[in-house]
Amino acid sequence: DEEFDLLAKEIVREMTVKAGQKCTAIRRIMVPQQHLDAFAERLIQRLEKITLGDPDEEGVRMGALASLAQKEDVTAAVNDLLNTSECLFGADGGAAPIGKGTEHGAFFAPRLLRSNDPHADGGAHDIEAFGPVSTLIPYEDDQQAIELAALGKGSLVGSVITADPQVARTLVLGAAPHHGRMVVL
Repeated sequence: DEEFDLLAKEIVREMTVKAGQKCTAIRRIMVPQQHLDAFAERLIQRLEKITLGDPDEEGVRMGALASLAQKEDVTAAVNDLLNTSECLFGADGGAAPIGKGTEHGAFFAPRLLRSNDPHADGGAHDIEAFGPVSTLIPYEDDQQAIELAALGKGSLVGSVITADPQVARTLVLGAAPHHGRMVVL
């Protein structure tokens, strides 16, 4: 439906704008269990269209991280996240960046992970890869989504994407105490 596409578009934008290096980028993506596989497929379709490289090059959609040290930090965080998650997209490091001099740059292709255990310590609730990395986290019902949001121990922004006003109300009221602000789409 419309919300499905809206969320996929927004997540890929959040992952790739500034190479995911923003405090408000979407890191944990909570999706109803019954929609997780289809949603992962939709995200992967969009992520496959991202061209990495020198922003001056025609068609490039994502540039480098801030530094080589940042690339090392993001790589280490992804490796830690893989203790509780599996990589659905970007496991091979992604396509080589295009453009002159990019072979020496701090390029890091987007990674989409899936949590194997949404309640596990040391997973996406505890580790932030400050780059183009997001983790899909399945949930069974609205109450579990609220509980999982709380496991993040505070966040600058939480987003709720739904056309159902009752679902929006339930999730906003339940998750708002754990977020600086709530965005409802």
